[in-house]
Amino acid sequence: MKNTHPLFNLIIITLVVFGASVVAQFVGILTASLVVGKDLVEVTNILLEKSSNFPQQREILWIIQAFSLLAGLGGGAFLYQSWVARGSFSDLNLNPKIDRPALLWVIAVFFFVLPLIAQIMQWNKEIHFGIFDESIRQTEAELELLTQKLTQMHDFGDFLIVLLIIAIIPAFAEEFLFRGLVQNEFLRWFKNPHLAVWVTGAIFSAIHFQFLGFFPRMILGALLGYVYVWSGNIFYPMLGHFVNNGVQVLALYLAQRNLVSEEIGKDDYQFPFLVTLSFGLLFAISLHFFYKRQKANAQTFET
Repeated sequence: MKNTHPLFNLIIITLVVFGASVVAQFVGILTASLVVGKDLVEVTNILLEKSSNFPQQREILWIIQAFSLLAGLGGGAFLYQSWVARGSFSDLNLNPKIDRPALLWVIAVFFFVLPLIAQIMQWNKEIHFGIFDESIRQTEAELELLTQKLTQMHDFGDFLIVLLIIAIIPAFAEEFLFRGLVQNEFLRWFKNPHLAVWVTGAIFSAIHFQFLGFFPRMILGALLGYVYVWSGNIFYPMLGHFVNNGVQVLALYLAQRNLVSEEIGKDDYQFPFLVTLSFGLLFAISLHFFYKRQKANAQTFET
C-alpha cells in the first residue's frame, strides 16, 4: 500500500501473517490428527512431549511445519499482497527478466559461503548471554531435539520430503514475506537500502527464536536482501535460500546414511582453515560477479 506509511503497512503485515499462522497451525494439527489417527489433544500432547518416542511424531512435525510455513508465512504474505495491498506476486519483481548466468552465480554465492557461516555459528554459540544464558541454551537444546526428529531420513523418499519442508517451502514463503514485503516497506521508510537490508535481516533471524545462531542467520538474511536489491527479482534470493538450506539437508542425509562424517551434518561443523579460506575467496568472487551482472538494474546502488 503505497499511499500509507510503511510502519502502518508493517503492522498490517504482522497482523495478517500472525492470523494466517494461527489458522495454519490449527489446520496442520487437525490434518496431522487425521493422518495418524489420533485426536487433537493426543497430537498436541505428542508435540509438547519433546522427548516422546511416538513412532509417528516425525510425520506430525512434517505436516505441521509444512502448513505453518506454506499457509502461515507464505499464505499470510499472499493474503496481504493480493487482498490488502491489491497487488500481485509479480509486483515484487522490478526486473522480471531472469539472467541465467546470474542464477549460477547465486548458486555459487550461497554454496561457497557455507564454511564462513559455520565459523560464525561456532563463534555465536560461544557468546554468554548473562542471566539468560541457561534458559536460552535449554530452549535451543529442545529446539535442536525437535529439529533432529524433523530431519530424520531413512531413505531417499524421506530426503525429498525433508528437502521440501526445510528448503523449498521456506525459500518461497520466507523470501516472499521478508524480502518481498518487509524489506520493501523498510526501503520505502528509510530510503536507505543498506539499513533496510540489515534491519530486515535482524528481524528475519530473531523470528526464528534461535539466538545461538542469531548472527549467522542475520548475515544470511542480509546477503539474501542484497541479492534482492541488486537484482530487483525475488526469484534470486529464493534460489539462494533454497541452496543454503538444501545443501545442509543433503549433508545431513549423507551423514545419516554413513556416506560422510556425522560432523559434516552439523550446522556448526568446523571446516579446515584452508577450505574456509578458499571457499571464502570463491564466495567473494562469485558475489562480485553477480553484482557486476546486476549493476545496471534500476535498484542498484553505490556501496
